[in-house]
Amino acid sequence: MPIKNGDFVVIDYILTVKDTGEVFDVTMEGKAKSANVYDPQEVYEPKLVVVGQSWLLKGIDELLVGAEEGQEKEAEIPPEKAFGIRDGKKVAIVPARQLTSQGIKPIPGQRIEVQGQLATIRAVSGGRVTVDYNHPLAGRTLGAKVYVRRNVTAPEERIRELIHRRIREVPKDRFLVSDMGTMVSIQMPEESFTLENIQYAKKGLAKEISRYFPDVTTVQFIESHTVKAPAPKPAEEATGAAAEQAPAGAEKPAEAAEETGRADEAATGAAGEADRK
Repeated sequence: MPIKNGDFVVIDYILTVKDTGEVFDVTMEGKAKSANVYDPQEVYEPKLVVVGQSWLLKGIDELLVGAEEGQEKEAEIPPEKAFGIRDGKKVAIVPARQLTSQGIKPIPGQRIEVQGQLATIRAVSGGRVTVDYNHPLAGRTLGAKVYVRRNVTAPEERIRELIHRRIREVPKDRFLVSDMGTMVSIQMPEESFTLENIQYAKKGLAKEISRYFPDVTTVQFIESHTVKAPAPKPAEEATGAAAEQAPAGAEKPAEAAEETGRADEAATGAAGEADRK
């Protein structure tokens, strides 16, 4: 079935700068190594995209519409569907002391944050610094190759993918999801209880579920703690249970003894009869 806006799709991709061939984003470890951009701190795995929601570039959303599960698609993405057209108004000259007062030592090419905005230092001259608030790839045409791994359709699986997007430290199959109409219940595994920012993750997850599942009014997170192992059964109960579970045709101890006694009596009688004869 062709992919459409609103679908939950799991994809791999390679993004390059068209005029240089430089790989600047990739989800596959092998491809990252072959392109010499491998980062050991990075987690390489397929990513979830809700098509048409601008989770990635607009050009990738458009590339996915109409694609099929298992398909590979490739396209050029113009600046207006990537990181935008360069805007000269977003380039400013600021006094160097304004940055040094914030603990920033200005170096050309450095990415910094100024008043909550990310920027690139383009030049340092005397006491002045040229700061560019455009995205580093603004104005560049990109190359994109996308691998459509899965189109996720089951509600529980969609929710599990949303969980994995926010809580990557724990395997997604460790979360038990129950969809009960207006309520979604999520059983949290114990290894998730003490994760850093887990409360923020749950809050964000609840908002996403509300957004993509309009009928849901309540998201319930369940945490169960195992405090001790179940008590073993008493020995006599275990013995009785073992006897009850004996294979069909097997004799119980008392019955076996009684049967043996009857066999001995029959043997003795037969021997006596033979002597009389």
